[in-house]
Amino acid sequence: MSGHRLVFEMMIAERSVRRWIDARSGDSGIGAAGAGVLFHLAGHDNALVGDVSAALGASPSGISGLVSRLEKGGFLVKTPDSADARAVRLRLTPAGREAVATAKDVVKELNAEISDGFTGEELDVVARWLGQITQRLS
Repeated sequence: MSGHRLVFEMMIAERSVRRWIDARSGDSGIGAAGAGVLFHLAGHDNALVGDVSAALGASPSGISGLVSRLEKGGFLVKTPDSADARAVRLRLTPAGREAVATAKDVVKELNAEISDGFTGEELDVVARWLGQITQRLS
């Protein structure tokens, strides 16, 4: 075992990534967590709130507040599910679709920034390691 403090470094890196994204969200109020919701909806429009929560690994209470803020900001709309009145579906608005396009540019810039100086092979190992963490701990 090496002297690496992997858990600590990973947690600090995650916070740095969130701060970087949040700083570039401007006055939209979307931030890193909101971008995750919008990205998911871009590929799964009209998704159930529970499905979005599960896809992002978020708690129901955490996703509820985030969805409310995104709705208030005009990025998505909530509608009752036709099959289950207790369930809520989420759809992107035109402003939400525009925000997804902007967020994609931000993430592209971030990926370039954090991969600078690493070979494709090194990044493949990092991606495999991160994927393994998610798989083992989920």
